[in-house]
Amino acid sequence: MKYCKWILLVGVLLSYFIAPYLPVSWGWENSLLEWLQVVILALGLFLTCVWWQEARSAGDRPAARFLIWAIPLWLLMIGRELSWGRVFYPSGFHAIDGPSFLPLSQLPYGPFVNPALAVIIIIWLWAVIKYELFKVPYRLLQEGRFPVSELIITVLAFIAAELGERHLHLQNMEEFDECFAYLGLVLTAYCVRNALRRIK
Repeated sequence: MKYCKWILLVGVLLSYFIAPYLPVSWGWENSLLEWLQVVILALGLFLTCVWWQEARSAGDRPAARFLIWAIPLWLLMIGRELSWGRVFYPSGFHAIDGPSFLPLSQLPYGPFVNPALAVIIIIWLWAVIKYELFKVPYRLLQEGRFPVSELIITVLAFIAAELGERHLHLQNMEEFDECFAYLGLVLTAYCVRNALRRIK
């Protein structure tokens, strides 16, 4: 696992050169890369649930509490990648830009999405403050156990994805780097989970 972060870094650094050779359709909404991102995030969600159950069974309440409140973050990221369900409501197709989808306001549940998101975020912030969850990564950082390099590579991948979309207008690069960014999040979560187990 120690080489995974360097593989991710190489992927991010080469993404600008690789993206032009990928099929144009991979940069469209609802494309192969976007569904791969959902799969990666779903893996992160699944692993976090497993780790939470392990911590709970071991009686490690602080770790279990931290992990269970990480679950909503994975769910929110999955929802975002699915455009809050818009991907299941195609409205047309363009030969260059690919498929288009109904606006959120026209979906049957559309008016409830933003209020539901607000409630989830408020409850999550309440939990972070009430249980002082923000102290967990700070404590790991103080003890030299926080996966700083993994997180930095993840942030670099998100920055590269933003550059690809906003400045270079390379849609494939954006989607390609987002895959690496989400893999980086999974790797960072894995390292945090291991660090939590070692400080029991």
